[in-house]
Amino acid sequence: MKSYSVVLFVPLILLISIGIAVENFTTKPKRRQALEVKKPEIVYDCNYFSAHRFHDSLNNHLEEYHSISEKQGIQPVEDEIAFKSFIAAEKLVKVKTSDYYYLDSFNYSFPVLTPEAKDFLDTVGARFNEMINKTELKGTKLIVTSLTRTTATVKRLVRVNRNASLRSPHLNGNSFDLSFDHFLFRGKNAPCSLFLLQETISKVLYDLRKEKRCWVTFERRQQCLHVVARKSDHSSKRGSLKDFNSLFLPQ
Repeated sequence: MKSYSVVLFVPLILLISIGIAVENFTTKPKRRQALEVKKPEIVYDCNYFSAHRFHDSLNNHLEEYHSISEKQGIQPVEDEIAFKSFIAAEKLVKVKTSDYYYLDSFNYSFPVLTPEAKDFLDTVGARFNEMINKTELKGTKLIVTSLTRTTATVKRLVRVNRNASLRSPHLNGNSFDLSFDHFLFRGKNAPCSLFLLQETISKVLYDLRKEKRCWVTFERRQQCLHVVARKSDHSSKRGSLKDFNSLFLPQ
């Protein structure tokens, strides 16, 4: 009886050993593969932006661009009804929330821009998105706080905002404002998330201004970036993007 039990027990042990070996053979390579494809998380270099603070350099004045803005944009209109004729003539296009930016609720402006200014706004959003696309801030959108105004809305705005101008380029359809202190944030919080987003959009606009595609003013009181698009011979080249790798450090 004992010898019969031993005969049964030995094959059982062999079968269990073979089963464990097969499991290790099939599972271990998968675990090794998972470790091999894992890439280090990419984060921003906060010190880079702290040293440069691009928003401090965005200080264009109305006198620098007012006359050009008037020539390159539409003529000011009294009310929004006149926008319909400009849209029909393709001198204005409607602006809607996109993958790159969100339109805020407007009290003094309307969601239209000249075609060139609309294309430029899309370029700004695309470059901003590319800078954050491989970081924990991925998915964040810019917030557009102002677009094209009428002479009537400008007059109303001047009564409540002493920095507003009756000669505002917002009247010409080629200007927009971006929030500096608010973003549509859907990413993972980083130690200096807001600061990084602020300097990222400032860096984008700083580069585009160097390409002579816009004028930009950081308005501290309103905490917004006032942007005036300009026509130029520059295509939507992305040459400045080659420098963006310096803003990221693998951990």
